[in-house]
Amino acid sequence: MRTCDLCGGSEFRPLPFYYEFEGQRLRGTRCRRCALMFLDPQPTPAQLERLYGKDYFTERPNYDRTQQEVKFIEDGQKNQALNELRPDKFTDYILARYPGRAFRYLEVGCGPGYTLKSLQALGWTTHGLEISVHAADFARRELHLPVVTGNIETTEDFHENQFDLAYMGDVLEHLLSPAATLAKFHRILEPGGLLVLALPAVLNLPAVRLGFAAYGLLGKERRMDIPPYHLYEFTPATITKLLNAQGFELVELRNPVKPPRHIRLGGSLMEKAAKLAGQYPTYWLNKLTGRFGDRMFVVARNAKPV
Repeated sequence: MRTCDLCGGSEFRPLPFYYEFEGQRLRGTRCRRCALMFLDPQPTPAQLERLYGKDYFTERPNYDRTQQEVKFIEDGQKNQALNELRPDKFTDYILARYPGRAFRYLEVGCGPGYTLKSLQALGWTTHGLEISVHAADFARRELHLPVVTGNIETTEDFHENQFDLAYMGDVLEHLLSPAATLAKFHRILEPGGLLVLALPAVLNLPAVRLGFAAYGLLGKERRMDIPPYHLYEFTPATITKLLNAQGFELVELRNPVKPPRHIRLGGSLMEKAAKLAGQYPTYWLNKLTGRFGDRMFVVARNAKPV
């Protein structure tokens, strides 16, 4: 019997969306006890390996409508990585709050390792973990980085208290057991070490909640037109519960929303119009309250005793 990865519950409610993958229907599901959302059934480890092959990093579409299509791994990017730190939410946050500190740092889902390489230049001791053989091999061969090919859920390459900072950007929702993943971070981070997560929260949007209610009333469901990359969907409430359950204390949780011009417009013409109509008021509501966003940036402290 399947149990919830967060609370251990076994009573679930189907949600009105599903994916089709390799002849199998993967349905959106919500735990009745804790409200964690996930796909049921989930892809097997072998299916996930096929899902995240070389094409995922070289041919995957860009879902931000304001950006041109780019290759994830390019020689020009390699040369840039050797010379400059590219600003992003993670580096901006850490460098602003801990100026001059050299961390023992692990990035899970480091891709080809550009951020790791640039942080080395600041004196950080950097390690990476990457599920893609193609991307990890690039990081080792071209950037000479200590990047392990593997999955955070199964790897035994890191020891207790090895790091004082770890980051996962858009990774946790792709894993078979987020709880087991956070438990591993609890072990390999030292007491007081920081874990930073960036992850989507699309099902947290008011428009999506209303859409689910409408689909339910009409007895309809939607087939998603992208592969089942996200095995879990989190909200601020469920990610906070999950962190607390695995020995972390929340330091900060930001819940921004994408500007309407950035959102992916899939589905029928009516669905596209509904997405835009819902995103505009949500965007301004988020600006006023800091809530109801479709992204999360989470900072947590490892609360295990010294």
